[in-house]
Amino acid sequence: QVSNVKSGIGLKSYEWSSLELLKGLSIEQIKSNPSKLEERRPFFWHDMSSEFDSINFLRYLFGRRDIQFSNEFIEFVCLWHLDEQNHYRGLRKINSVLYSMPEDMIDREIRSNSPDFSHIEDFMKDEFTILLSIAFDEVTSTRAYKQDVSFFDSFENESLSTWIRYAARDEAAHYGNAMKILRLNHSHRFDEVEAILDKIVEFETSESFDYQRTFIFDHDTDDFSHVLLKDSRDTILEVLRGK
Repeated sequence: QVSNVKSGIGLKSYEWSSLELLKGLSIEQIKSNPSKLEERRPFFWHDMSSEFDSINFLRYLFGRRDIQFSNEFIEFVCLWHLDEQNHYRGLRKINSVLYSMPEDMIDREIRSNSPDFSHIEDFMKDEFTILLSIAFDEVTSTRAYKQDVSFFDSFENESLSTWIRYAARDEAAHYGNAMKILRLNHSHRFDEVEAILDKIVEFETSESFDYQRTFIFDHDTDDFSHVLLKDSRDTILEVLRGK
């Protein structure tokens, strides 16, 4: 059992509940374009299942007996996981309302597939490479959620507009927290950052890339363009080099 160790470095997190925010949401409250809604259906499902998969990633991390994680990292991933599961509950509610699927049916479907971490082991060697991978993942997710703001606003429903902004804010906090711990504990390895980020972008843009329910590296839909991935790489490099 993992406890939420308090490291005292001031990691950022926001307390809010998807269930409370979206309580009472119904299709009658939503303005929607049926064809656009159907077009977005696989993207909604992908985002929802990826958020659920944070539990797969957490179990993987704490099953790694070969890595000694810092207290800062443990605090970070505990806060991060709570947020991602909150996002999952929100997207489960949204998918249920938009596509007339019972939430228990969604849960059963989501839980029916197992993760495979074998293909990403090169990026999961130690706390440093894992944190850098998470930072890349979270800054990319922040931008992808921000891309979705106008679509959520088109529903003309205040709770949905608020939800997407809160989710994007969480992802930005995760990115910032990962970068904070990288600076605190791993600045002596910053000369490795560019090569690792290049390898991540190459991996995620390869023709053979296929998401395997790992949470991390889930950028296999059209929401995540090659330009977006390269921008994430460049942003991290600029921030760490400006230290």
